[in-house]
Amino acid sequence: MERRNKTTKSVGNREGSLFYSETMGCLVFQYYDTQDKRQIMRQRKKESVKDFKARVTKVKSELDAGTYIAKSTETVVTIAIQHIENKHIDGITSDRSYSRDLETLEQIKKTCSNFCNLPIQKVTIKHIEAAKKEIKEYANSTIDKIWCLLGKVFSIACSPSRKILIYNLMLDETLKKPISVKKTKKVKPLASKEFEKLNSILDNEERNHPYRNIVKMQGISGMRIGEVLARSKEDYNKTTKQFNVHNTLTQDEHYHVILGEHTKTYNKKTQIDEGQRYLPLDNNLFSELVEIIEEQCNKKITNIYNLLFWDYEKNTFVTPGEINAWLKRLNAKYHICTLELTTHRLRHTALTHWKEIGIDLSAIQYLAGHVEGSDITEGVYIETSLDFVKQQIAKIS
Repeated sequence: MERRNKTTKSVGNREGSLFYSETMGCLVFQYYDTQDKRQIMRQRKKESVKDFKARVTKVKSELDAGTYIAKSTETVVTIAIQHIENKHIDGITSDRSYSRDLETLEQIKKTCSNFCNLPIQKVTIKHIEAAKKEIKEYANSTIDKIWCLLGKVFSIACSPSRKILIYNLMLDETLKKPISVKKTKKVKPLASKEFEKLNSILDNEERNHPYRNIVKMQGISGMRIGEVLARSKEDYNKTTKQFNVHNTLTQDEHYHVILGEHTKTYNKKTQIDEGQRYLPLDNNLFSELVEIIEEQCNKKITNIYNLLFWDYEKNTFVTPGEINAWLKRLNAKYHICTLELTTHRLRHTALTHWKEIGIDLSAIQYLAGHVEGSDITEGVYIETSLDFVKQQIAKIS
């Protein structure tokens, strides 16, 4: 190109012009990228006209083919924040899930500090590999959340609407999710003798404690502790002998305990609450549960939600944390079991007991509020006890 020719030359299908700039003293290519932002490419010092035009041709071809990637200052953190905020605004996540997502982002900032604030286009697999050492310090459940959010961020960066990256590093075959260095603690149900001892204490020494019926109700019903604490007198139908489990105590984005509208397994996309169920009380399995419900209903219930369990001194909810703290004190006082005594263990105990007495798995999933066909019921909650194994073996002789 001759310097005297300063006229603009159109280049490619998209808007673009190639010309010599007297001000800059070099060839210049102006064009609009895929985000409709004007970009300027300058001839480098000592770069020949031929080499510069080759670079222009490459950009033009990428623009025409839709493979062009514009330079971006977006980082893992900025993309993650946008994703988390959009999910919350769109109603996909509840306030509590929104808080959990923000917690995961904070964990990414801590473990992936070597790359999370770099432009994402500069992040390499080596950066992610180097961060694994910090990531592995968390439990596997937390690592799953970190890995999932990182995957989502890189996927968004590769999406047609963003076109920040061509390739999703998180999908590279050489990159594997790390395994926690922490030993996974499996929640074990109470042994039959431990559960009998707990019940004996609740029926005698601690019979009048305000938390007694809460623990008894969970041990019998297998409900999540938040579901127990969310039950109201209206949930009990004396005529049909059914107990409606349709919501749970939860937390808002500020970690304040609130009364939720649904159970833990509510699907916001389908608006189906898989955890909503009716406990049939006209049987021996739940006969003692009827006594507990009626005992609570016969008390003077004056809280605004008509809940069976309420802290009238503080005029607020009884929280899961308070029940777990009481169980810890009970165990320290009466030596009920060697492992920690928690409400979650009581739920595991109920589900395991139902399996051992021969209740069908699909019925257990219904009673537990699990999604039908889910692997979590048997894989996580049900554990065959040694006592049950001994009973089964005894049948052989």
